[in-house]
Amino acid sequence: MKTAYFDCQFGAAGDMLCASLLANGLNAERWIEELNKIALPVDSFEIQIEDVMRCLIASKKVTVKCIDHSGAHEHSHGHEHSHEHEHAHGQEHSHGHDHEHSHSHDHEHSHDHSHDHSHHDHESSHAHEHPHELEHSHEHAHGRSVLEIVRIIENSQISDRAKELSLAIFRKLAESEARVHNVAPDDVHFHEVGAVDAIIDVVGFAIGYDLLGIEKSVVSPLTLGGGTVKTDHGIYPVPAPAVAYLVEQAGAPTGSLNIPYECLTPTGAAILTTIADRWGAIPGYQKIDSIGYGAGTLNPKTHPNTVRTFIGQCHEVSQSSSSPTWSASTLGSNHVGGTHFRAEIVTVIEANIDDCPPNIISYALEKALAEGALDIAIVPVTMKKGRSGHLITVLAKPEDRRKIETLLLRETSTLGVRTYFVERLIAEREFVEVKLSDWSIRIKIGRDLNNNVVNVQPEYEDCATYAQRHDVPLREVFEQALSKYNQEFRQAKTD
Repeated sequence: MKTAYFDCQFGAAGDMLCASLLANGLNAERWIEELNKIALPVDSFEIQIEDVMRCLIASKKVTVKCIDHSGAHEHSHGHEHSHEHEHAHGQEHSHGHDHEHSHSHDHEHSHDHSHDHSHHDHESSHAHEHPHELEHSHEHAHGRSVLEIVRIIENSQISDRAKELSLAIFRKLAESEARVHNVAPDDVHFHEVGAVDAIIDVVGFAIGYDLLGIEKSVVSPLTLGGGTVKTDHGIYPVPAPAVAYLVEQAGAPTGSLNIPYECLTPTGAAILTTIADRWGAIPGYQKIDSIGYGAGTLNPKTHPNTVRTFIGQCHEVSQSSSSPTWSASTLGSNHVGGTHFRAEIVTVIEANIDDCPPNIISYALEKALAEGALDIAIVPVTMKKGRSGHLITVLAKPEDRRKIETLLLRETSTLGVRTYFVERLIAEREFVEVKLSDWSIRIKIGRDLNNNVVNVQPEYEDCATYAQRHDVPLREVFEQALSKYNQEFRQAKTD
């Protein structure tokens, strides 16, 4: 399958992701031709594509120039902002970091309006009114609602797949902003995110993704940045609230680089959490077709301010339909001892309990399995003051994390749970059935990604039921089931 790997070690923004696709061979003329099919006012934007260097790495850079034909003002969004970050030590300083929001607009007004436009899209994408009541003839005046943006995308003459992905990204943004401001998603109004340049970033990425024919995506851990950012609405923490919710909802792993300013923007986070089929390390490519770098505006000396994207051919590692689904939790694949296995990120949820009856614990764990827990273990432990207790460990998909945590807190006596993400390698599973007299027994077969059988195991419940009905030892049922499998399936394969 044609698979993209987005390496976001130094953060990501919408324009950087678009630029990385161009750096991987996306035809610029065809891309711009499709951008002009977006249902925005005619000639409301221009696209500038440059070859730049970032820390001596040749990269592509995309700048969206928004044009207001009313004569009120014209400005270029190079996705650079210059705002003050206030860190824990109290020192304030300005960073020029790139991304699609919080622009330092060089507005040339035909009349003297000198108000500050240095809002962040995650600060100013909200349901209440914009603090500045000055009426503009372009969309920054009060922003666009979610429904307005949906109409723009639906009325565009772009491909159905690009529309679907664009709508999914904006839905994620709306849901995260709704959580921040405690409103319904349909009531969210986007200001900077609803502006022309941000729409171009999101829809432009979806168009490029479709034109390149990318089928699957793997995304590295997301570096968020640090410190705080000072805005007209007050001092906000990094990551921005909407970005934090996007990362949490996706169960995305985060990077640990200590970069003292914002690295991951809301549109960057929304794009990546929508397309990620897997999180983590680069997948096992059969063939890498291209590698490209998408640059931001800032050019620090300490690191390349880029998104690095690989595109190539990978094994198909999950069952899926031909239509895209814009969420998952699998990682990729790794080689172990000459075999090739699928890898995925899972959540480990733990709790220590020393004052809960065993039958209550048993009930809670049965409910956890019913709620989607992948595996559960209980280990006797000695806790503080020599008290005997139990360590409960639950393995779950990242998207099931919150409901499992809540279940343990509600159903047991624990006052807290610990959660962390791990990578596991897993065999592909399939079932076949064998007949022992009048009873069918399922055989679970584990395979690597090259279709080699690595494990065969009869299902316990089927064997136990047969053993009880026929009054034979359970171990004999296991042996008979395996013998039957070897005769019927392995011999058939040899023949």
